[in-house]
Amino acid sequence: MKLTALLLAASTVAAGCAATTNPQSLPWLPCAENAAAECTTLTVPVDWTKRKESTVDIAVVRRKAADPARRVGVLVYAPAGPGSSGVDAIAQDQQFSMMFTAEIAARFDVVSLDPRGVRRSHPVVCDGKLFADQRTPWDQAGFDARRAANAVLGNDCRARTGPLFDHIASTDMARDVDALREALGEATINLYGLSYGTVLGQMYAELFPKRIRTMVLDANVDHSTNTEQDLVVSARGAQDSFNEFVAWCARETECALHGRDVRAMLAELRDKAAKGTLVEPGTTTKVEPDRLIHSIITPLSIPRRNVTAQRIASLAGIGKPGPAPADSPPPAISPLAIAISCADNEYGIRSFQQLTAARGRAAAVAPDVGRGAYGPTTLCLDWPGKTTNPNHRTHAPDAPPILVTNSRHDPSTPHESAVSVASQLRSAVLVTYEGAGHGAYRRSECMQSLVDRYFVDRAVPARGTTCPA
Repeated sequence: MKLTALLLAASTVAAGCAATTNPQSLPWLPCAENAAAECTTLTVPVDWTKRKESTVDIAVVRRKAADPARRVGVLVYAPAGPGSSGVDAIAQDQQFSMMFTAEIAARFDVVSLDPRGVRRSHPVVCDGKLFADQRTPWDQAGFDARRAANAVLGNDCRARTGPLFDHIASTDMARDVDALREALGEATINLYGLSYGTVLGQMYAELFPKRIRTMVLDANVDHSTNTEQDLVVSARGAQDSFNEFVAWCARETECALHGRDVRAMLAELRDKAAKGTLVEPGTTTKVEPDRLIHSIITPLSIPRRNVTAQRIASLAGIGKPGPAPADSPPPAISPLAIAISCADNEYGIRSFQQLTAARGRAAAVAPDVGRGAYGPTTLCLDWPGKTTNPNHRTHAPDAPPILVTNSRHDPSTPHESAVSVASQLRSAVLVTYEGAGHGAYRRSECMQSLVDRYFVDRAVPARGTTCPA
């Protein structure tokens, strides 16, 4: 999900500098998707260092506080991804109710946006055919091919997208959020960042610490780790979730693999995949090593352990063939996600030998799964886009208390990353949900209560607070 550590680019606007040009009057109208929400657009500079040049319209959504007499303020949702739509999340009733409690919906105007480059906000556009064959570089020839393909794809995306292509880092998005704050007439905002949205949150805290009333960073991406560190942390998180899955299978009869040696079964499947002899049940389609692990680990983020059990059973020939994973690439490696990830991360691996060594170190901490949920980090190898927000430790000494939340067992954003993020933010308090799943806020009544009380009353939990699974 992210790649390498450097100092913050010299072009970064200093903390506390204004993000906006002129305050805007936002014309709210019922959203086309759902009249229960309001939609508008916010005009911001393409390049925040050249504010008088070209602009881009950012799609914005709002659900006004259901109980205006008890309204606290504005809560901004920083979307997951990279590349997820905040407008979809807030405008769609089911998604909104899954993300936020009735208490939050009553007390806050909940606002979000499609970040620049995403969906309705001048999307990054690429030739799909160029992306269709992004194979894993398991050998030198594959590494060289991936390098060439990335360069061609990136240049195509830049040509089709225009100048915005080089201005889609989380620092650009943080400035857009502050422009939205000013347009809404708010002195401060409350912010909920989920998954990759936590990088946007970290950057907002760094750039605009005094404009935060409350901030929750949930399911954390650590922007400080370099390429190799990220590979190792991801692999360690995937192994942890697989260990939990094995323990669940051993004690629960509902597991399709109950009573079997699950680790030995996966080892056999991995060996077949490496030899090219593992196929999707009932077909001749080969299951490559990355596809195998991705299909086994990603359900544990939800968590749907029974899906992982059925997948292993099916591939091992002891269960009914289930639906194979979609042939489309996982969201983490779409062209849009590559563009955003590479704007936020400097790729630190320059040779196949370096990549092989880094994979070896990742495999050493993950003996059963061998890697993280999203595979080898080759997204930014020779990517032509600018890295305008290189990896660095977040520095926000003037920020108010920030709540960092994470599940203990999450292969997508490991708990280890949340510990690191909290350590970088002087005011942060880490609250851990002692269970599984990607995103901790809505996992239990305990988590919901702590987060809601923090947002509404600014009640900060004691350090070391946990919620049971």
